[in-house]
Amino acid sequence: ARSTSATDSEDALKMQKAVKSYVDTRDITAYARRKSTLPEPEEGDNIDVSAFLNRDGSVISVVTPEMLSADNVQYLYQELGCKTAVGMPFKDIATSDSILLRTVPPSSDTAARTALRRLIEVSMGVIVPASELEKDPIPNAVALMTLEEAIAKNGELPEGAIRLAVTVDGTEDDDAIKKVKNLDPAMVLLCPDPEISSLYGSRRVFEILKAEDISTPVIHHFKTDTEDNNELALQIGTKVGSLLTDGNGDGILVEPAVPLAGPFNVEFLRRTSFSLLQGCRMRNTKTEFVSCPSCGRTLFDLQETTAKIQEATGHLPGVTVAVMGCIVNGPGEMADADFGYVGTVPGKVDLYYGKEVVKKAIPNDDAVGALVDLIKEYGMWKDLPEEQEVLVPV
Repeated sequence: ARSTSATDSEDALKMQKAVKSYVDTRDITAYARRKSTLPEPEEGDNIDVSAFLNRDGSVISVVTPEMLSADNVQYLYQELGCKTAVGMPFKDIATSDSILLRTVPPSSDTAARTALRRLIEVSMGVIVPASELEKDPIPNAVALMTLEEAIAKNGELPEGAIRLAVTVDGTEDDDAIKKVKNLDPAMVLLCPDPEISSLYGSRRVFEILKAEDISTPVIHHFKTDTEDNNELALQIGTKVGSLLTDGNGDGILVEPAVPLAGPFNVEFLRRTSFSLLQGCRMRNTKTEFVSCPSCGRTLFDLQETTAKIQEATGHLPGVTVAVMGCIVNGPGEMADADFGYVGTVPGKVDLYYGKEVVKKAIPNDDAVGALVDLIKEYGMWKDLPEEQEVLVPV
């Protein structure tokens, strides 16, 4: 009997060979992120379209009409990461930049249409298939077409739409992908065909865009049918994270097979997406933590201590905290952390600013508080925002 690994290897090779030929010009000895251009304002716009995406990396969330109902919309705002005031949504540091709406609520559904209008007014892009907009327009929407459809229509938008987004699956020929330049969409959603290698197929697309000097933002559109959060993290880390760390890609859209009935709600996918961007050194929306793997020299419970530090300092985007179990390798493993929490002798820790020890022999029970004081001393502390009422869907 053939081994599973052998079969998987053959399948992977088959998918790799299914990718049209291209020349890989990546320099694997240096990192350079692809430069893209955010959607630019045009005469007549009454919405800031540049905020439909973020220059440091974008997150797009899948939304259904049911989520926009009068009973559920406040919950949806919360799941999207919006702050709210008197029921009105506002973007925050980790709010979804745009949403994808596969089907639209009818124009007769006043509550749902009002919710969409309020999201658009705070510069959240609402991406809808052009075929849906042709049946029931949404003012200031982004019309989504396959590249083939967009070429056939010469990029003509349906009524109400103000920008174009195109889907590319990597099976298109070179000439078709080159036409993205003249179509000038606000973004490309890159969703590789399941019959080809997602890695090599995506790299080919980026090579063509590079050769043609096309700076359209490219969002990795990842579809999944897994119901396990660890498996999802593994999937997007390998299939999308590998491309983002190549420097290729401007964000992520995770679309579950069943958006409403599946195990992953909008908030979970949003948080997971932002974590991926931060892990790929793109967009910081929370504190970065560095920890040693733990060994026999570790002088405190690493998991318990890290959890306490995360609870106290996890709301500081742009700050990096290293938690190291011992003095032997700790300072060297802290890399470029802003602050270090390092075990020195049983029951005591040293605190670092950069690679310099600034507080020594602090009892474990006092060390987390001392770390907070140190962050404040160096002007990198922010108070926790006031908690909003946690809502639950009806």
